[in-house]
Amino acid sequence: MYSMTEPGVVFTKDWVVDFVLNVAGYTTDRDLTSGCIVEPSCGDGAFLGRVVLRLCECAVDAGALSVERLVSCIRAYDVDNASVLASRATVRRVLESFGVSPADSERLVGIWVIQGDFLLSEVPPARWVVGNPPYVRSSLIPREQRVAYGRVLSCVTMGSDLYVGFFEKGLEALEEDGALCFICADRWLQNRYGSRLRAFVSEGYSLDAHIRMHGVDAFEEDVSAYPAISLIRRGSGRPMRYMECGPRFTLDDVRDAEEWVFAGEGAYRSKNATADVLPPLHGAESIPLASPDRLKVLGELAHRHPRLEDAGVRLGIGVASGCDEVYITEDHDLVEADRLLPLFFMRDWRAGNHEGTKCLVNPWGSDGRLVDLDSYPKLKGYLEENEERLRARRVAKDHPDSWYRTLDKPDQSLMGREMLLFPDMAMRSDPVYSDGSRYPHHNCYWMTSSEWDVRSLGGLMMSDLVEGYVGAFGVKMRGSTLRFQAQYLRMVHIPRADDVDEQTKRELAEAFATGSRDLANEASRRAYGLEDAYA
Repeated sequence: MYSMTEPGVVFTKDWVVDFVLNVAGYTTDRDLTSGCIVEPSCGDGAFLGRVVLRLCECAVDAGALSVERLVSCIRAYDVDNASVLASRATVRRVLESFGVSPADSERLVGIWVIQGDFLLSEVPPARWVVGNPPYVRSSLIPREQRVAYGRVLSCVTMGSDLYVGFFEKGLEALEEDGALCFICADRWLQNRYGSRLRAFVSEGYSLDAHIRMHGVDAFEEDVSAYPAISLIRRGSGRPMRYMECGPRFTLDDVRDAEEWVFAGEGAYRSKNATADVLPPLHGAESIPLASPDRLKVLGELAHRHPRLEDAGVRLGIGVASGCDEVYITEDHDLVEADRLLPLFFMRDWRAGNHEGTKCLVNPWGSDGRLVDLDSYPKLKGYLEENEERLRARRVAKDHPDSWYRTLDKPDQSLMGREMLLFPDMAMRSDPVYSDGSRYPHHNCYWMTSSEWDVRSLGGLMMSDLVEGYVGAFGVKMRGSTLRFQAQYLRMVHIPRADDVDEQTKRELAEAFATGSRDLANEASRRAYGLEDAYA
């Protein structure tokens, strides 16, 4: 919980809080008065109240419920005054239920609960760092704030979401035998902005347990947080105990799950969860996360076959103009005919408009250079009409002498080439065939091949096997929507075209042409050399 007035405020249910504290090792069978627990974003006190309860129970059992004994045991932070007041009230209620006097309660509350930015605060050495860091997207963080975080935290970039900084700052605060345990979005394990954090963790720490709870009813509100409980300790190279919880996972499943996380051997199966032991994080590399059975199959395929780009496949993203209102037109007489580049819009295709009438007003020549505007009077007049608007763009400020350039330069080699096109987001892997007469627009990813027939490749790419790769390596959006971005497609392994027989290639092409996923799956299993069905 970062602020009561900003995005990112999500309250965790009590049974999930207890689950996190147990996984962290903050349990009453240990001497909780011997170390400090840090809560980086305390909100209304969901975690803090349970922490104080356990601390007091432990202190009572040890005969050490005194202010002097407890004063150094907790530090909790929040930037929001309302959250700090709510947390302090929660702490007072718990302390007074154990007979702590109002005066002593007030002293402890004033020391324990701090109004301040955890990421910019001096944090004491911690035996435990626990909580639910705020999930605030990078675009919602004020620029000056991101710059300030970037000065003190090596994993924070201008594109990283806020919780990345909470991981780094929390890990830096750990004592040698300390443990960080957050319930938080786990996109940092797979997407680009998490690469620095993955490298940071792998160099000096181990992700000892990762309990993925996508779809689990873990919060007081219905949110699309895609959370996981992550346990990280100092010392690199240890394997990860990975558990994937089904949407029906509840308090009734917690005890068995904890037993496996702490001491279970081999794979784990229950009605509402599956688990296995995975290799440790390795540098900045993205790691696949899926059910153990699926990971086993994907690992086998990765061992047998090369990645897409090593199998003769090129991929990239469509052109971004930097100002679609100026550069995208349906008026084919607006500028000279050879300055109009026909565009493919995935959203138009999905809406049933398969012809396409939109074009890019293209200032780039076939040689990859900006054209001389004096040679194109209609283009020159149109761009000069919009010059003020175009010069206001960042790309124009960075290149004032070529203010009329688009943000991206079209790759001229794509025109006229057969390709597969993928939407940025989709429920299933459903590539679209293009003959290359239209250039893909931004948020549309393209794929060409020098070895594979594009239609056969299309049948392979629509299979459950390939979709499994994207699902394992890529982040998911609301409703389990997949992201078909180049960074995730690059993780897909496929057989080389020469290693697949002609009959199988024909069946893959037929599956693509007819949209038959059953045929695509059957032919793909043969292409990959898998005898057993893949589910």
